[in-house]
Amino acid sequence: MKRSRIIRGALGAVALGVAVALTACSAPASSDGPTESGAPAVKELTVWAFDSKTPPKLQEGFAAAYPDYDLNIVQIPSADMVQRLVVALQGGSGLPDVVQLSPRDAGGLLKTGQFLDMTAELEPIKDKFAEGTLVGTGDELNTFTMGPGNMGLWVNKAALAEHGLSIPDDPTWDDIVDVAKKLKDASGGTQYLFIQPPGTNGFNYFNAFYQSRGGTWWDDDGNLSADPELAADTLEFLVDLDKQGLVYHGIWTDPTWWDAIRNKTVVGWGMNFGVGSTNLQQNVPEQSGDWELVTWPKWKAGDKQMTGAFGGSMYIGLKAAKNQQGAKDLLMWWLSDEGLKAQQDTLGIVAYDAPEGVLDQDKADPYFGGQTVIEDLKSVPYPATNYLNWPQTSSALTDAVDKAFAGDLSPQDAIDQALQELKSE
Repeated sequence: MKRSRIIRGALGAVALGVAVALTACSAPASSDGPTESGAPAVKELTVWAFDSKTPPKLQEGFAAAYPDYDLNIVQIPSADMVQRLVVALQGGSGLPDVVQLSPRDAGGLLKTGQFLDMTAELEPIKDKFAEGTLVGTGDELNTFTMGPGNMGLWVNKAALAEHGLSIPDDPTWDDIVDVAKKLKDASGGTQYLFIQPPGTNGFNYFNAFYQSRGGTWWDDDGNLSADPELAADTLEFLVDLDKQGLVYHGIWTDPTWWDAIRNKTVVGWGMNFGVGSTNLQQNVPEQSGDWELVTWPKWKAGDKQMTGAFGGSMYIGLKAAKNQQGAKDLLMWWLSDEGLKAQQDTLGIVAYDAPEGVLDQDKADPYFGGQTVIEDLKSVPYPATNYLNWPQTSSALTDAVDKAFAGDLSPQDAIDQALQELKSE
């Protein structure tokens, strides 16, 4: 009989960092091939997950497709996931078979070599994945990003139209700035097309702009690969907007943010599908038809259009899993017809070329005036990015972004200081 369960509740956080020494701590994997009857030798399949949307799909769809597994889903807050996993890896016990991670958290952990090699399964279909979404280390492919955070510019076109303004076709960022300046003049400085979140999200926001220009922080071997001039120029672009009074300071997780959307203080911002589309429709349904998606602007006319990433997640199997075959089956289920539909239902964007007729990624969205929002976002990829040494990177660059916006350091000095700190790590 098929059994599945979801265990909810926070697990105690342990004050540990990700240790490179994990490479020597893996527990031996057990044999989990099928028995002579065809049933799996290991029936229990344990999954650690941090989101609330995808586990029910596993509980329903995967459990139905693989009824011989006893699916056990443990929900752990995202902030606790890495610490909990590191403790289990170091101890060699209490490990899940599959864990859900964010791309930023996965970066450093992948280098430890603790995750299942899925190259045999993913290599033959690698051309079906969107650019930058296959995840691995060295010559291995380990998993793929789900619900990738392709950034777009979400604009209240109705609010702009009240001032006789609109976003031009195929805009550059200079075009957007020009509209923002006119909006400031027309509104008396009470409406904004640009935002800047605080703290770590402020760095992540800046990083999406930097990434869209091809910027990286680390190469595949863990060497610092940042372009100081490009990073400083990108940060200077954002800081200059603030100096001109074109930036609203706030974040979408604050209730006052949605008040600012309702009263048309914020009439545009760059963000991914989840916040830019899903949350708009949930929080301000009365503004249906007022908003449009502008795909990520180019930095210069004639440039290749690329975007940055903000968000996403992945399920990934562990080498020390007691049920390696179950882990592989679960990952590949997400690429089955039912799994792809489950991705679309929960995450919106599916970064995989599904068989014809399986998905409806080009459906018209009435909230955005009939735009094919998902397909439009997917049409602008983001470059592959290494999230190695991310806790240190985030700490150093968050401080840099904060100091540059506060005027304590110039953008160039802020970036130089952060990179010097990362060199010394």
